[in-house]
Amino acid sequence: MDALPVPRLLLINPNTDTDMTRRMVTYANALFDGAVAVEAVTARFGARYITDRVSVTIAGHAVLDALACARGPFDGVLVACFGDPGREALASICPVPVVGMAQASLMRAARLPGRFSIVTGGQEWKPMLAELVQALGLGAHLASIRILPAAGNVLAKGGAAACRQIIRTCNDAVQHDGAARVLLGGAGLAGFAARIAPDVAAPVMCSLRESLQEVRNLLSHPAPSLRHRAPMETVGLSPELQRYLASGTDICAYQD
Repeated sequence: MDALPVPRLLLINPNTDTDMTRRMVTYANALFDGAVAVEAVTARFGARYITDRVSVTIAGHAVLDALACARGPFDGVLVACFGDPGREALASICPVPVVGMAQASLMRAARLPGRFSIVTGGQEWKPMLAELVQALGLGAHLASIRILPAAGNVLAKGGAAACRQIIRTCNDAVQHDGAARVLLGGAGLAGFAARIAPDVAAPVMCSLRESLQEVRNLLSHPAPSLRHRAPMETVGLSPELQRYLASGTDICAYQD
């Protein structure tokens, strides 16, 4: 009997930091252990690390462009940024599951008993994440959003000092905000949950790990059939994205 094909996941990093993309792929491959084939694409333009509304907006375009440049077909797509830039647009045209790092990890945190807190880096994320939590209908499940002073890409390279800072902030969320668990948000904080868990007074969740677990669950279901949409006339986009939008072909199945 022939073995079933391994599902293919496209991981899109909306940040332009290729080192971060490599770290996320390494993390995903270790988690999947061969059960899912991971291909990654890094945004070709935009912020090196997304920290505010302007960079999130630019990243939404960059995510569409990155997907148009990828070599399909794929069985699922992960928007690997805690702000989920472009996720809704991708989901509206893609025939396979599109998962956002924030959407998936927040939903998984909310399924567990008690309220959860978000810990992430970058001051401008707090109102954006509060809006996202409300948009997902999870406001009643949120204990707090606590912001670390440094952005996630800085914390990723911070070593022991960054761990101490994250531990302190997580314990503040537990002790002062009543969090039953803490969700570390952002690609830059991937891998920290396991490192700091012994020193935090409640379970610590990693947004990358949770979103990858959600992807694996979705990939266990058969992919929907190809669907078509009306061609779109555009001006000034990359040749790849312009060609795709003009083709009326599903982006996850499109190839040159």
